Amino acid sequence: MYAPTCPADALPADRAEMDGPGLHPYRAAWQIVIVHVEGRWQPALLTAWKRLPSGWVAHVRWRTTRNPGDGWAWLRHDPATIQPLTAAGLDAADLGA
Repeated sequence: MYAPTCPADALPADRAEMDGPGLHPYRAAWQIVIVHVEGRWQPALLTAWKRLPSGWVAHVRWRTTRNPGDGWAWLRHDPATIQPLTAAGLDAADLGA
């Protein structure tokens, strides 16, 4: 299970709110983003949005490992920690040529 490792990291969605009563509109999405997790910007795939009473959360996978529970999370939407991949984002995620 994902947990932030530094103050600038993306915050996970509140589990109780995710599982709580009521309708939570869900939208599939396939977008390459950069996400601040594990203390740094990393490239990631945003696969879905969900609307909770407190705001939007995004399902994000930033790496694939043998452990299927590792390298992904439902994260609270915050433009400071989840951003669309742009030329500037390539540099921030250290993906530039």
